[in-house]
Amino acid sequence: MTVWAGPWGVSFAANITPDNLTGIGARAEDAFIAAMRTGKHLGAGKDILPPMPWINYALLHDSDLKAIFAYLKSLKPIANQVSEPIPPPGK
Repeated sequence: MTVWAGPWGVSFAANITPDNLTGIGARAEDAFIAAMRTGKHLGAGKDILPPMPWINYALLHDSDLKAIFAYLKSLKPIANQVSEPIPPPGK
């Protein structure tokens, strides 16, 4: 369940472990919260694609998002470079 296909093409679930190079290890809490609120990487970058249900997380209180971020940062870092999304044919 780490690959999702739809009208946007094919997307791959992100590495949300605290690995500094391939995960969220180098990200700040405010960037994580901004991403969950806007659906954009780091709150201003490219769109966060399915299967990430960011629109549901956008409804959470800041305290809940901070708790999620703290939990993710407490996990064992796993180096796993995720493939870039594949656009749909003709795009």
